[in-house]
Amino acid sequence: MYRETVTHAHGATEGTASEQHAVMLLARAVRRGYAVEATAAGGALITWTSLLFGPSENAVIRADRSITLEPFTPVGTLPDTVRADLDLIDGDRHARYDEENGRRVIRGLLWRIPAFTTARIRARGLVVEEGERVRLSLTARLGLLAHAHRTRTTAPNSWYRPSAGASYGSAGLNRPGGRAGMLYDGGSAAVCSCGDLSAFGGDRGEARRLAREHRRAVAAAFVAEQLAPAPRRAGSSCGGCADCAAV
Repeated sequence: MYRETVTHAHGATEGTASEQHAVMLLARAVRRGYAVEATAAGGALITWTSLLFGPSENAVIRADRSITLEPFTPVGTLPDTVRADLDLIDGDRHARYDEENGRRVIRGLLWRIPAFTTARIRARGLVVEEGERVRLSLTARLGLLAHAHRTRTTAPNSWYRPSAGASYGSAGLNRPGGRAGMLYDGGSAAVCSCGDLSAFGGDRGEARRLAREHRRAVAAAFVAEQLAPAPRRAGSSCGGCADCAAV
């Protein structure tokens, strides 16, 4: 379950969302070209801009809108051992619960997860039971996605003194504040733990934008490729508000 916060023209509305409802919101957002980001807690942030008519005939107002999905049980830390167990479950469609000495374990075709670890995974909401199969919850999948794409930006060099022998003419010779003979470098690199992002921005703000675009791109690809759209159910927990329906 998720805590759903919808930011709309009249403020913000809070409610709860089931996994099925969250999947529907994410799939519809990606189809409409809205920005989607996964969070380390196992939630998601959907953002878009609405164009509204202003007071005059030709006036158009840009209004930012968003939907935040926060899991009631955050994913928490994901050490290598936990990720390895989740990969086993996610990669085996035969994963299911089994009983062993009176305790529940998760078992696949060629592997098993011990009872103590199974209990911890279940308590953290990382798996759900679908018929006889055990699969990863949406919270776990979003948390793993965010963990696999941890971005950072490097600090700019700022003011620096050129190395001896470098020829820069008279650049920086008359700068005040003790910066005579120094040059300025505001560039910043954006990198991701996945290894697929290595971009350079003219300043740190641009580098952060590049990192954000990368996170949104991988989230959109994940939703489009792995989450099947789900129809809206009557009486959904958000109340069917107009802003939620706009996603």
